[in-house]
Amino acid sequence: MDALSLIRGGEPTATPWRFRLDELAWRDLVEALRADPLPFCGLWCDGTDVHALFLVRDEPLAVTLALEDGRYPALSPARDVSTLYERTIYDLYGAEAMWARDVRSLFDHEVWPCSSPLAARPGVSEARSGLAVFQPSERFATAAGAVDGWGPASGGVSPPLYVAFTQSRGLVGQAESQSGYAHRGIALRWRGSRVEDGCRLSGRVVAGQSVAHQSAFCMAVEQACGQTVGGQAGLARVALMEMERVLHHLYTLADMAERAQAPLVAAHCMMLRETMLEQISPVTGSRLLMDCCRPGGVRLPEAERLGAVCESLAGIGQAAHPALLELWESFPGLVARLKGLGVTRAEDLARVGLEGLVARAAGQDCDTRRALALYEGLWRYTAGRQYGSAADRALLLLDEVAESLSQLARLAPRMGDAMPDREALSLPDAEGMAMVEGPWGRVAYWVRLQEGRLAQVFYHTPAAAALLLFEESAKDQPVEDLPLVACSLGVNAAALDG
Repeated sequence: MDALSLIRGGEPTATPWRFRLDELAWRDLVEALRADPLPFCGLWCDGTDVHALFLVRDEPLAVTLALEDGRYPALSPARDVSTLYERTIYDLYGAEAMWARDVRSLFDHEVWPCSSPLAARPGVSEARSGLAVFQPSERFATAAGAVDGWGPASGGVSPPLYVAFTQSRGLVGQAESQSGYAHRGIALRWRGSRVEDGCRLSGRVVAGQSVAHQSAFCMAVEQACGQTVGGQAGLARVALMEMERVLHHLYTLADMAERAQAPLVAAHCMMLRETMLEQISPVTGSRLLMDCCRPGGVRLPEAERLGAVCESLAGIGQAAHPALLELWESFPGLVARLKGLGVTRAEDLARVGLEGLVARAAGQDCDTRRALALYEGLWRYTAGRQYGSAADRALLLLDEVAESLSQLARLAPRMGDAMPDREALSLPDAEGMAMVEGPWGRVAYWVRLQEGRLAQVFYHTPAAAALLLFEESAKDQPVEDLPLVACSLGVNAAALDG
């Protein structure tokens, strides 16, 4: 029996797309998933049950299993990326994944005052050292070569992520990361919060991707309520998401250029970005586009000017884009430095289940905007370069900037000058799930409402898959290019840590 049939053969729940399995059926599902390509979106726990989320033609399909003595059969033998989710569940709830591929702590590096903080009875340990120590896997511990590291304590500017690696003759052999340094306890802060407060918190999960996260969160809440926002509010969200994509891509390009010793190119990217922010900030009220979306609509200080800003941004960007593209391609050594760097293989992308920009730059046709009715008549697939290197990803970033600017130009006459309405939401005891295409790929939110508040929130980003892909793509790369490879793959420790 295939995975889809096994899930749908389970016990129906109040949520039409979520089914409950017993342990034997869950084990059968794990075995079926070894050969079944059903897209996996995440795994989480609520202290009583574990839930796994899949996608069937961009529609959600979830499966639930009750914990048995705090344990459940692991999904990682069938889905590599679920390793990171299983480690998260153990650190936060103390629920053990049986037959898991990796049982090391992901967040809890013996500096927390208690273990399993979200469990019904958190653990207390007197053996806490207060000092985070790298925990290598058995594979890394037996790898050949001198061991070095890159991370917060290695000097320079780096994300809150430690990467240990073996090296020989200046090339990386085996790479392995340790995260958790940016853990903020977001899951606990969501629990029992008001919906408005939960929306505000979702905008702070990943800097520079606030609109994508808040839009997905709001749409999930609205889906749980059985309601949708009005046409103008929906168009406003699309405009904000495409503005965010342009700003994010320009920042990423500047970061890549700076790390590749092309400061002039980086300066041009940031100058264009700042010019656009001058137009956007008065309308949105935030340089980071935070808190522009709210359940039932949008929140903009000058919403009636949004259409005019779309038109202005399209004009500014489309005038500057050809020169920026020419500078990127002609700057001495830049493209040559990126060619052949951090090449992604089709089998690795399939193994970790990564979609989004990185997969598109390797020739895959995947974009969540295809499934969103809000984008009908606006979005057109950006093919880009398709050989999977950092150079291809950079050029695709530039291509997507151009496409987003074109979308803003098409949006401008449809926005009008009216303030988008806000729908009043009733908050039943229900679940909802929604997704959007963020700057690096799919951003999905699942919410459960109870007594007018948030009972639990789970979010999916490309961060977990990107981290595993980075560890694989780092092999045989120059040691000094590790930060550049990570930047080009969208590795984001904050999104992973939560």
